[in-house]
Amino acid sequence: MPTIMKNRILPLIFVFFLTFGYAQKEIYYPEYNYQNLKDGTYEIKSFSKEFFKKELPIIKPNIDTLNPKEYPNFLNPYNKEIVLFKNHDLTELKPVGKLTELTQVRVDSIIYKYKFKDLTNCVWNRILIDDKYYYTDADIHDFSISKDLNKLNQKLKIIGQNDGYDGVYHVGYPEYFFMIFTDNENKVIYKTKVLDFYLNDEFAMEEDILNLKWNEKNNSYEITLIGTEQKIKVSWNGKTSEIKKL
Repeated sequence: MPTIMKNRILPLIFVFFLTFGYAQKEIYYPEYNYQNLKDGTYEIKSFSKEFFKKELPIIKPNIDTLNPKEYPNFLNPYNKEIVLFKNHDLTELKPVGKLTELTQVRVDSIIYKYKFKDLTNCVWNRILIDDKYYYTDADIHDFSISKDLNKLNQKLKIIGQNDGYDGVYHVGYPEYFFMIFTDNENKVIYKTKVLDFYLNDEFAMEEDILNLKWNEKNNSYEITLIGTEQKIKVSWNGKTSEIKKL
C-alpha cells in the first residue's frame, strides 16, 4: 500500500475505533483544521429538506422531569423539526426519526469533521435520549444557570447555547436562551419558547447577565437577562409567565 494512502487510512480507522469503541468525548478528524478549509457553507443535515420529506417516526422527548446528572444538555427544535440519524457518514446518512419537541440529552461524543471557509463547522454529536443513541449535527444547548425560587418552592433553569466565534465551535457567546420552571422534585411545570434576546457577550458571567428578584406586589419573580444592547424580563408567578423586551 502506498505510504500516502496508508497515512490517510490509519487516522480514519483510529477515528472509527474511538467513535464506536470507546466513545470518547471529543474526536477530531485529520481534516478538521484551519490549513484545510473547505469551500462553501456547511448545511446542517438534521435540518435538511431532503430528510424532512421522509416519513420518519417521532422520537418521544425526555422532558417530564429534569435529570441534570444523567442528561445535562438539551436539544431544542424551536418551532421546527430535527432529524436524528443512526450514523454520521455524510455519504450514506441513515435517518431514524424526528424530534419535534425540546428534550434532555447526554452528549456522548463530539465528532469534529470539517471546517469551511465561511467559518461554519461540520461537527456531529452522538447523543443519548432515554437509553437510545442518535447522531445529529444540530447544535446542542450546553450552557445553563440554575436558581432556587424559594418564595414559590420551585426551581429555575436558564438554558443557552454556546455559539462560538470566528469559526471556533461552541466556545463562549451563549445565545438562544429559554427557561424551564420546575417544582423542588425537578418535575417540569413550564417551558418558555426560545427568547427573542441577543446577549452578545463573550465572557458572560452570571452576576453580569442575570438579575433575579421577588416582586411582593405581584407575588412573582422578575427574571431579567441583560445583554450588551438588549434586556428581556420574564415575570413568573408560579403558574404563568409574562415576557417583555426592555
